[in-house]
Amino acid sequence: MRDPVGIPTPEEEFVDLSVRLTGFDAFELHATGLAGQYRTTALEQVGRQAFDRFLADLQTAGGDPDLIVDEISRDIARAITHLWYLGVWPQLARTVHSALGRESANTAFTVSPEAHTESLVWRTFHGHPPGAKPPGFGTWADPPPGAPPAGRTVPTSPSVRGEPA
Repeated sequence: MRDPVGIPTPEEEFVDLSVRLTGFDAFELHATGLAGQYRTTALEQVGRQAFDRFLADLQTAGGDPDLIVDEISRDIARAITHLWYLGVWPQLARTVHSALGRESANTAFTVSPEAHTESLVWRTFHGHPPGAKPPGFGTWADPPPGAPPAGRTVPTSPSVRGEPA
């Protein structure tokens, strides 16, 4: 997604910072198809000046969001991470929203129907969003990824087995 000269596009830069925020690689983030929409949402919600300051603070922190000291930039990092994982732009901290001086309401909202379906939360546990992206016919017969081997029993209490306690 870089331009012909090799300079990263704004969307590519957003994905690069999102890799640091989410722990997912750029391929997985691009695969959602939402990078551009999420970048636009973040810019609309916090404004260009605050977003640019957040980028500078992240760079100053060596790319580690945990080392960002500025309250506004930390909340922007939290909001972008929340957006990727749940497809919802969250309500900002009141102090942050007030400091930003934004005219838009400080309310959480789902960015788009695709945002829920493509949320990273489903990928964290190899799940599927209900009513969307079904795993396929008969997949219920196979254990989920990371499940204990078949044949392992779960111990039950004597009362469950019908024995006196």
